[in-house]
Amino acid sequence: MDTKKLTRLASLCAICVITRINFSLIPNVQILSDIILILAIDGKLDESLIVNAITMTVTSFYLGFGYWVLFQILDFGILAIINYILFNKINLVKNDLSKASALGISGFLYGLIITLMQVFLVSGNKFSFMALYAGSIPFDINHMIGNVVIYLLLIKKLEKYISGEKSFRKLY
Repeated sequence: MDTKKLTRLASLCAICVITRINFSLIPNVQILSDIILILAIDGKLDESLIVNAITMTVTSFYLGFGYWVLFQILDFGILAIINYILFNKINLVKNDLSKASALGISGFLYGLIITLMQVFLVSGNKFSFMALYAGSIPFDINHMIGNVVIYLLLIKKLEKYISGEKSFRKLY
């Protein structure tokens, strides 16, 4: 890995860590989701998985560490792989609408996948799944809306920098 790529990944991790900690008061609204999924959509699955694992691990030292951290890393990894396959192997059209839709759907699916992992890997049955999932739906809707709004207002404008197509130059 060259220095330029390593520096960009470190910067993305730093942005994700800072915003995840500072936005922790707003349930499931995170720039992290958009950055991880946009990297996967733009064909950089390896970078997406690296940013995901580092960000979740580092922020967990501040926000709390437990079995759920592994679930979060796996969940974002699954969503990154799904988006990578949809946009790079199946060749779904890469336009603003399709990306915003994929980010929104992924935000909603995040809650479903993590609830399934909690129920089947920790403890529970179909009744506890239905109760947990019903309770998570408002947060999943928050995550879905947050992903779309953050993409349209911020990530769309910075996407070429996030994916490494453009680099920041000195302004002076």
